[in-house]
Amino acid sequence: MNSAVNASVYSDDFRLLLIERLLSEREKQQPQTKQAVTVKGPIPFCPHVPTPRQAQFLALSGREALFGGAVGGGKSDCLLMAALQYVETPGYAALLFRRTYADLSLPGALMDRAGDWLRPTAARWHESEKTWTFPSGASLTFGYLENENSKYRYQGAELQCCAFDELSQFSESSYRYLFSRLRRKEGVPVPIRMRAASNPGSEWVKQRFIVEGEAAGRVFVPARLADNPFLDADEYRLALAELDPVTRQQLLEGDWDVRPEGKLFKREWFPLIEAAD
Repeated sequence: MNSAVNASVYSDDFRLLLIERLLSEREKQQPQTKQAVTVKGPIPFCPHVPTPRQAQFLALSGREALFGGAVGGGKSDCLLMAALQYVETPGYAALLFRRTYADLSLPGALMDRAGDWLRPTAARWHESEKTWTFPSGASLTFGYLENENSKYRYQGAELQCCAFDELSQFSESSYRYLFSRLRRKEGVPVPIRMRAASNPGSEWVKQRFIVEGEAAGRVFVPARLADNPFLDADEYRLALAELDPVTRQQLLEGDWDVRPEGKLFKREWFPLIEAAD
């Protein structure tokens, strides 16, 4: 099945059947391990049905994966869904990062979005810790890494899911350090996951996921505007048309290779002259 199918023409019920079929086919194509993960239905405590592209990401069983590329593909929603996948498991802990606290707390950003999803449920918010707790005892915490030393703030954390929204805004050293916080008790039926979402713009993110990618056990799931049926894509494209060509290509097409031209010289300024004999 083509996982990039335009889901906007389907009802929610039919979209869910489409997602389950996509994941069933994916299961058949991949070897099963004791950590294999599949999405069997709606995400716990999440009011949305994943799009087919989000479902592809949520079904991954590997340790490290990146979602997105272009804007408007449902990146933040997808990371929040990933963090919620195992909140019905006692002791499960997930941590979601943005670069600064302001990024976390903006209207429509991760904490605000989580509040919209979770306030009507049995989950409980703890303001001082910026943490939601669930009836199972699981937790979902929000954090930020505003400078290089901020990573040590989480030195004592024990996590089964660590997720970075807009990974290109973080340093590689901070990202790699948080792998040291990924662990679980023996016998806990929860996978260990490092998950991220990002637009192009960082060379180290490109190297890790696009260049090295699956050869190093890292999966990149691209998503674009067309993969998100809940967004007014035409209006968003009009807004993106105001950007400079390089930024527009990065954000609209998810192009990891486009770069700004040099500002000092352009090749066409210098005509070729034959060398004198």
